[in-house]
Amino acid sequence: GEFSVHDPDSRLRAAERTLSSVRRGLRVLENTSGFATLIPAVGSNLVQVLPDGDGIDDVAAVPGRILDVKGRATIPGDPEFGVSEHVASVLLAARAAGSSARGALNVRYDESVVEALEAVGDTAVEFDAEAAVDTAVADALADDADADVVYQTGGTGVEPVVYLLGPDAVTVAERARDIL
Repeated sequence: GEFSVHDPDSRLRAAERTLSSVRRGLRVLENTSGFATLIPAVGSNLVQVLPDGDGIDDVAAVPGRILDVKGRATIPGDPEFGVSEHVASVLLAARAAGSSARGALNVRYDESVVEALEAVGDTAVEFDAEAAVDTAVADALADDADADVVYQTGGTGVEPVVYLLGPDAVTVAERARDIL
């Protein structure tokens, strides 16, 4: 195939913009005092999908997870495509259900976390943790595909988690500050 170095809409440039957005979002999280308190036991991940992405390999994320190490958010490596399964799946399910979100971040669930997000104007919807992610998220977004927050309160062997959705990784990282 052909590749135009100056094509601003090329897939290569879109991929670099996406990776850059995730890197900037990670810096926001690293510099947000208290963010480590929002990291669930399974770890957090910050993800962003390519504009035309529809699969896990189209989603940039942190390899491994963002972890709380001695009260500090620790990021094990630079973002890559195809390294997030769960948070990417939730984002892709939301997009398949009609959401325009391209970025997502998971944080620990607590009723106060959802209340804090709703207090700043976010719309939160709950999904069933024990159902298939695609179906559960689609059902939750059936009445409001543009909800900013999807969450589940746990189940057998499933930790309760809140997912912030937004136009890009930087935006969802900045919205994490609304919880603190």
